[in-house]
Amino acid sequence: MKLDEIIGVIFDFNGTCVFDGSKHIEAWKLYVEEIAGGNIDTDEAERYIRTHGAKDILEHYLGYEISTDMEFQLTEEKEGIYRKLCREDPDFSLAPGLPQFLDYLTEYKIPRTIATATCLSNISFYFEQFDLYRWFDPEKIAERHGKLRDKPFPDLYLTACKLINKAPERCLVFEDSAVGIQAAQSAGIKHIVAVTGDNPTLPAAAYAGIEQTIHDYTELTQDKGERK
Repeated sequence: MKLDEIIGVIFDFNGTCVFDGSKHIEAWKLYVEEIAGGNIDTDEAERYIRTHGAKDILEHYLGYEISTDMEFQLTEEKEGIYRKLCREDPDFSLAPGLPQFLDYLTEYKIPRTIATATCLSNISFYFEQFDLYRWFDPEKIAERHGKLRDKPFPDLYLTACKLINKAPERCLVFEDSAVGIQAAQSAGIKHIVAVTGDNPTLPAAAYAGIEQTIHDYTELTQDKGERK
């Protein structure tokens, strides 16, 4: 990857900027047990939760269909549990090497933003927890806010490109999921890096257009040096 050829960078957040998959799984397990009753097998929960969105997870364990409004309400309650777990973990941090990489993008004035399906309360939490104001404009974050279609649709990435005023084919995306990679490709993104630090089973090799696969951002050190 040669950053000289990139004029905009877009990050998925959960699983890409912060390795928090285990906390989401624990939060879902605790919340579903609370609203549905009974104990849920941890291994089964992890397999299902890792491969399904919030609406599917809720309907699977509740046993009935829910409205979009109910989905957002219940998901927000679950996210409150998730944030509590994050606050209680003294090691909760950004992915290794990411702060240094963001400093680099800032130094070279490379436009950047986040494209995430997470809720606004989580976005606010991340900005405060990690002082993301150093690197990102909170007014220029692509998030669903109940209007955009979730990944694998391209909506979030198309919106992100518009927010930084860059053409999709000249942007670089960091993703950790198959649906996220599909969304970026559908948006016309030509440069995609798969981040596997939180998802070692990500089948990135099965997707045409993946430029590189990294465990975390410490592996970008050599590539950054090429720009100097």
